[in-house]
Order: sequence, then C-alpha cells, then structure tokens
Amino acid sequence: MIDFIKKYKSKKFYSQLIKKNDLCFDIGANIGSKSKLFLSLKAKVIAFEPQSSCISSLSKIKQSNSNFDFHSIAVGDKNESKALHLANHSELATLSNEFIAFYSNKEIYWNKNETVKTMTLNSIVEMYGTPNFCKIDTEGYEFNILSSLSYKIPIIEFEFTEGFFENTLKILDLIDSENTTFNYILNENLQFKLKKWVSSEELKSIFLTLPKNRLHGNIFVKTNDY
Repeated sequence: MIDFIKKYKSKKFYSQLIKKNDLCFDIGANIGSKSKLFLSLKAKVIAFEPQSSCISSLSKIKQSNSNFDFHSIAVGDKNESKALHLANHSELATLSNEFIAFYSNKEIYWNKNETVKTMTLNSIVEMYGTPNFCKIDTEGYEFNILSSLSYKIPIIEFEFTEGFFENTLKILDLIDSENTTFNYILNENLQFKLKKWVSSEELKSIFLTLPKNRLHGNIFVKTNDY
C-alpha cells in the first residue's frame, strides 16, 4: 500500500510537467527509477547513464517498453573521454572531484573508476531533438552540463546540494531569461515549496535564507514560450 501511494503521488506531481508523447531526457538515470515514472505518464524517454553496473536494469526497461531507449554515456561540458568515479552506492557515481572531496566519509566513499564517453547536452539535443522535459541528476556536475547549453528546453529539473550552493546560484543566472520561471522541492518530497513560480532573482533571495546544512533538493525551470 505504501508503494502504491508513493507511485500515485509521484505520477500526480510529474503529470503537472510531463504530458503524453512528450520527449524526456533522463540524465544520470542510474537504474531507471525516474525513467519508469516518466514512462508511466506515456512519455518517450531517452536515458543517459555511464555506469556499466546499470546497463542490465536499463536493458530490462528497454525490452519491456518501446518508448524507452538509453545510452551508456555521461553528459558533460565537452565531447571527450573522462574518469567516472564509482562509489559504494551506485547513485553517487560522479565526474566531479569536488563532489568527492566534500562528501567523502566513513559511510560514503569512492574507490574505483571507469573511463566513460561524455557528450554535451547540445550534442544530445542535436542528435535526438529538443526534449520537452530534461532531468539532470549528476552528483555535482549539473553546472558543467548546463554551462554549455545553448538550446531552450521547455522544462529542466536539476539537483542542488549544500556542497554546490554557489554553483546552483550560477546556474540560475545562466539559464535565466525574461521567459523563465522557477520552483523547487526539498529532500525528494514531491510537493512544490512555492505556490507560484518565481523569477531567478526571487528564487535566489529565497535560497539565501535556507539553512545550508544537509541542503538537498531539485530546482525546476520552466520556459514560458512553450
């Protein structure tokens, strides 16, 4: 019953953002939990996840749903090969040395690497088209990904954490325009914290008042041209 309620609430939340046949990018897909959620809304999903340990789970989704595809690549600020740092929890794999330095402790550690191919978000858009919705969860690499984006994507969701608070503010400046509005959630609680979407300046003012200790959430950016 708890799982049913959680799935219902998740679908209800994302149905505000994703419609049937929308193209969704799931960047940092891991084993595809968010991809499956987007697929349940009848969206078309392309996932990007470089970890070899996640290929089996993503392959099973592809076999069961024709609206899903995935690519074993990372998304970054250059088209290149790069070391992906693997953690004792697969969802914490990262390209960011700064992320490792900030969050390493006795319970969380990185002790292996895989060489992976990285592509820019621009390159992916040029290959697969502009998505209606793009989720980015890359453990401290969100700024790198968005810093080189030159296309307008209708809705972007990206993770923010206390260790990269300054980068979060920089992202807000990067993707701000007169047509963008913002909202956010905290700690995977799928309920918008703001009753109405606000400008980047308003969101930055709100963020500066938030306690930084263990700060974690997701920002949603909506381009109102669409």
